[in-house]
Amino acid sequence: MYISKRTYKIIVIILNVICAILGSVLTWFGSWLYKSIDDEKFDHGEKLASIVIMTLGGVLIFTAIYGTLATVFELSNMLISFAVLLIALLVMQIVLVSISYTALNNGVSKRLEKGFDELWDPLHLKPSENLSFYEEWLQCCGKNSPEDYYLLDKYPPTSCCKDHNCIKIHNLYKDGCADKYRDYVKSKVENFDILSWVIIATEFIGSIFSCLLIDSIRNYRDLRRFYS
Repeated sequence: MYISKRTYKIIVIILNVICAILGSVLTWFGSWLYKSIDDEKFDHGEKLASIVIMTLGGVLIFTAIYGTLATVFELSNMLISFAVLLIALLVMQIVLVSISYTALNNGVSKRLEKGFDELWDPLHLKPSENLSFYEEWLQCCGKNSPEDYYLLDKYPPTSCCKDHNCIKIHNLYKDGCADKYRDYVKSKVENFDILSWVIIATEFIGSIFSCLLIDSIRNYRDLRRFYS
């Protein structure tokens, strides 16, 4: 089926507009992730990830503008560079998605895992500082529930209770820290993964149509030279 050069140009421009919008959303998401870190001690790599995401969003916006100019003025060399940039961004996006999937499926952080080990260690009689940190922050208790302490003939520490007040039984946190931590990570990466796959699909389609437009421009110029 024959598709005119003008049609290819319109498709590429539309895809560039979509890329610019997605880049803006990506930049906003990175900014939100950065601002969501209330305290340096609660940073589990979010700050670095947010900077990378904001940078990627900015590069995507720049690439979309670059691609639009190359399309409007039918500059083949710029369109080739644009297609290469899209592929490079696509690869980077896939790497970031892979990292987020790894973070989601890796279970818990090393510090929290150490806290669980200290909880189950019969020689470690004092409350684990590592586990207490997460219990207070995530409002959780033990690995699976407060039952972990009772099974080990231990009393839940004050970090397991609201306002550090364990006198009132309803102040005791009922959820385990393993599930709470996974929910925390999931809340950070779930929306990013969805957005990333939309961007990857758009970049892939954009690179294909850019190549088709390049070919169409060259064919059009060859025909003009042939008939001139």
